Amino acid sequence: MAWNRSNVRISKLMSLMLRHRPDEFGIEVDRFGFADLQSVLLAIQDRDTDVELQHIEAVVNDSEKKRFEIEGDRIRARYGHSFPVEPGVDPSEPPEFLYKGVDPTQVERILLEGIQPEDRQYVHLSFEAGVAAQLGGRSSGRNAVLRVDALRAHQDGVGFFDCGPTILVKEITNDYLNLEPEQAQPASEPKDGRQTEPERAEETSEPVSYGRRRKFGNKR
Repeated sequence: MAWNRSNVRISKLMSLMLRHRPDEFGIEVDRFGFADLQSVLLAIQDRDTDVELQHIEAVVNDSEKKRFEIEGDRIRARYGHSFPVEPGVDPSEPPEFLYKGVDPTQVERILLEGIQPEDRQYVHLSFEAGVAAQLGGRSSGRNAVLRVDALRAHQDGVGFFDCGPTILVKEITNDYLNLEPEQAQPASEPKDGRQTEPERAEETSEPVSYGRRRKFGNKR
């Protein structure tokens, strides 16, 4: 499916409803983030009467990022929440390494303090360094990439949750972090000295291939 402006507009509205401010739209979500699909459709139609159920289904099914999922008559955002939700999946064994893109100016601090979810409920990790370089930290220029010793962290009891194109974790302490070798020379700062705003790649149009190679084995 060609990712057009209409899809992006609907996706952003669904993100606002299901990730951040459901109360503002009169939407009730359960502890796993699920809401009634018909209620979400009606809330969207309050702002755009041309939207039909098939448009929501297209956003859910055709987006490479797999931000949302539909189960029966319910819909939810799979990740990216700023209010408390449970992942809805069991902790899983991750690959040896996962990756996080960060602003190059923040690398030293993060290597000392670890990675925290900040305004989200979970830290989002990528399967490939190249993907992570495009997904976080800054809106222009190349991000630095931190390599997470995910398998070792898992063996030490850290819970990783498989949410399709991204992996969720409550936090990553500095014990499991290293600067990815290819990122050893961070991008230079803008000449005017101003820092750019962090990129919210999950809120924009389809930018990159997520490059997921394999699924985890569930820890039951």
